[in-house]
Amino acid sequence: MMNQLFKIIIFFFLLIHSNFSNASDKISYIDIDYIMNNSLAGKSINSQLKTKNDSNLKKFKKTEDKLKSEEKKIISQKNVLSKDEFDKKVTSHKKDISNYREERTKDVKNLNKKRIDAHSFLLNELTPILAEFSKTNLISIIIPKKNIIMGKTNLDITSQILKILDKKIKKVEIK
Repeated sequence: MMNQLFKIIIFFFLLIHSNFSNASDKISYIDIDYIMNNSLAGKSINSQLKTKNDSNLKKFKKTEDKLKSEEKKIISQKNVLSKDEFDKKVTSHKKDISNYREERTKDVKNLNKKRIDAHSFLLNELTPILAEFSKTNLISIIIPKKNIIMGKTNLDITSQILKILDKKIKKVEIK
């Protein structure tokens, strides 16, 4: 009986001791979205993507206007053309519209892929910075801010990481 009591006391002592040792672990959090939008590299990515998107929108608008004018022209020629010629022009116009939609979808997917690739590159560059920062500052865990409901502001390392990232990477070229 005394032996079992002794084992239980040692067990609780070890359990309590292990909880105290884990309490000294340092935890911090970081706002990844803020870094992606406000770092020099993130701003560079967003600017290039906006330029490419605006260029695509102009191209799409120009093509849409051209297709609409062709449609009006075909409709105005309906009574002048023979039925076969009219049907050929309508079929050709439908094919042009289909090609336009495919090209637009392809361009949108291409732009989204570029966005994902650029953000992945930036995250890959951010990982070693976070690892070095956590090692230097003895941080055990870094958690994304979006997973935090409430936390002390002194645990937020976003601004420190932003400064380090801005020194390391000033611009990201989108291919």
